[in-house]
Amino acid sequence: MTALWYATRGTGVVALLLLTATVVLGVASTASFETPRWPRVLTAGLHRHLSLLVVAFVAVHVATTVLDPFAPIGWTAAVIPFSASYRPLWLGLGTVAFDLLLAVLVTSLLRARLGYRSWRSVHWLAYACWPVALWHGLGTGTDSRLTWLIGLEAGYAAVVAATAAWRISLLTSATRRMAACSAGAVLALATVTFAAVGPLRPGWARRAGTPAALLSSAGSAGAAATPAAAGPRPGSGRFTGHVARTGPRSDGEVTVTISGQSESSPRQSIVIVLRGRPADGGVNLASGDVGLRPAASAQAYRGPVVELAGDLIVARLRGAGWYSARARITLHISGSRATGLLAVSAAAS
Repeated sequence: MTALWYATRGTGVVALLLLTATVVLGVASTASFETPRWPRVLTAGLHRHLSLLVVAFVAVHVATTVLDPFAPIGWTAAVIPFSASYRPLWLGLGTVAFDLLLAVLVTSLLRARLGYRSWRSVHWLAYACWPVALWHGLGTGTDSRLTWLIGLEAGYAAVVAATAAWRISLLTSATRRMAACSAGAVLALATVTFAAVGPLRPGWARRAGTPAALLSSAGSAGAAATPAAAGPRPGSGRFTGHVARTGPRSDGEVTVTISGQSESSPRQSIVIVLRGRPADGGVNLASGDVGLRPAASAQAYRGPVVELAGDLIVARLRGAGWYSARARITLHISGSRATGLLAVSAAAS
């Protein structure tokens, strides 16, 4: 079910990106923004189609979340806020955002019957979806501490803040400008403070409301537990292997595959795949993944490379049940031979 795990996170990130674009276009529409090369009808049309795309991605996000066995989330929790046993508050915020989007969609379909004033009142809820969805992603996402994801969400926030500041500057009432600026400042400060003391600190999984059954009884707070039936977990130790290179492709990208075996017990195989452009004898990483398989188990542990710095490779691994881990690999390559040191620790999300 690993594909569902990745689909849930991927659709969530894309949905927030599309929602950000929708908010920006909506603000531009309320300000009657247009230029000779960008008429208002283009803004309105793009806003409408992106809104439908947001709903589609959120629907897939919800479905894969419910179907993924990583956490006990039922269909009821997908529509009734704060009813889940897994991180109820933060998952509930996602449900609130989903319900708000559904309200906007339904009223838009019934716009002719509702009238402009009623439709407009509900349509404003779409703007509330954005901060609620952002907090949902920060509080529920198991990858909230990844540098690239933090940067992405900060970029979303900067775009929305800049758009809001531009729209506020067009207000004719000084009182309304001050109120809007104050509300925006409070929201920004609250978001930064929440991220700093919450998801970005170790042990967030436990504090966020992850059920005790999913937490490791001996690991650090937030580490996910593995059922006994899942088989042996991957272990740390030295390994040796060989290196295979393919490419470059037409776009100049090469693939480096390191296949190895551990030198001591527990015996396990390791496969590291790095993709990118050649640079100084190495690779400027575009993507990569790591796979571990203990010799006594048919269960593989796989996950993406999240950091590549010189000889150091860091990857997040997922295995059977709810087990997740962080793998740090110090790798040395000499010709077609590779040696390295693998350190595996339970992931604290």
